[in-house]
Amino acid sequence: MTERPTGPELSRVARAFQSARGIDGDADWAELALIRMVFEDVRIDVAEKQLMDAAATVSEAQESPKPLFGRPSEWADQQAEELREVGLDVFEDPLVMGLREGAVTTLGVASGLSALFFLSQLLDLLFGGDAGPTDLTIGFALMPLLLAALLVVLIAVYKRTVARFRFPIVVALCAAVVVLGAGGAASILMLLEQRSPDVHLTCGWSILLVPLYAALTWVVAKLWRAPADAPGHEENLTPQQILDSAHLDDNAWTARARAALRRRDDLTDARVDAALTEARAHAAEAGSSLLEEFGSPEGCSLKIPKDPRTVARRMTVFFAVLALLWLALALANAADAGWALSWSVAPPALLVIVCGAQAVWHARTWRRAVRAS
Repeated sequence: MTERPTGPELSRVARAFQSARGIDGDADWAELALIRMVFEDVRIDVAEKQLMDAAATVSEAQESPKPLFGRPSEWADQQAEELREVGLDVFEDPLVMGLREGAVTTLGVASGLSALFFLSQLLDLLFGGDAGPTDLTIGFALMPLLLAALLVVLIAVYKRTVARFRFPIVVALCAAVVVLGAGGAASILMLLEQRSPDVHLTCGWSILLVPLYAALTWVVAKLWRAPADAPGHEENLTPQQILDSAHLDDNAWTARARAALRRRDDLTDARVDAALTEARAHAAEAGSSLLEEFGSPEGCSLKIPKDPRTVARRMTVFFAVLALLWLALALANAADAGWALSWSVAPPALLVIVCGAQAVWHARTWRRAVRAS
């Protein structure tokens, strides 16, 4: 996840509200509002500026922020919505990770996967598995890291392609990443298994991978400084600077609007094309540019009604494919066990049920949306 330096900003905002009227309770309102804006992915420096302006209003009016602005969550949501409507580049997507965030996330996920591997070994032992010593190999120790890296790369590919390409192309690229990544990881593991020495340990040795990867996560996060702390880092543009330099021709406006509409993930490519065609036709009829007629492309993209069928259809296909993949794994494990009941069959079989149920639920939602349209 993207790290947000909420410590000093939170303190400065709290002090500003506390000194506005000299009442400690005002700082509580400000802290809740700041946290809400951060959870809405508003950049921390922008959230601080918005709250500093609100603190000035409280100081001038000498009234509590609640009657002035309402509940902190509602005020924060309103501020985030207004920032999105004007199209300011002041939002952070925690899934859009740089090299540092990707490395830290990979190690953190590897720690979690190691815990799942240990749980699997423990359950296998408790339900009749082999209680003898197991082999500690470099390949098995690196398996959580390779799987975590594949997951992070998959997320990165999706987030960076969804705004640029049509959805079927995005799916094809993600599928290629999974196939190539899984094949590459399997090849690495097989090579390491053949060449690395085996160390016989008790079944619970894999629990040691959890604190190991957790410690590596902490070390990398501390030693690899974030860009904001690195020497020569330039400060982010202020919202006013972005507004002052905002000038888009129709082609640039269309490209940004198309990217914003695709990032919503609730419209088909055909609906996106139709919306942009309607916008261009309307601007041509009015004799003005798209920017003059509709404002910022990001703000305009929020006003396009969503298609309730799109998400339901995509999620139906997604969970149906997952159910089939888990079913194939369950059958493969059952075949390895001589078609006898074993613990190795239970987890994928359970996931078949869970994913199948999700597919059915989304399919019903899809059907209701089709009937209502």
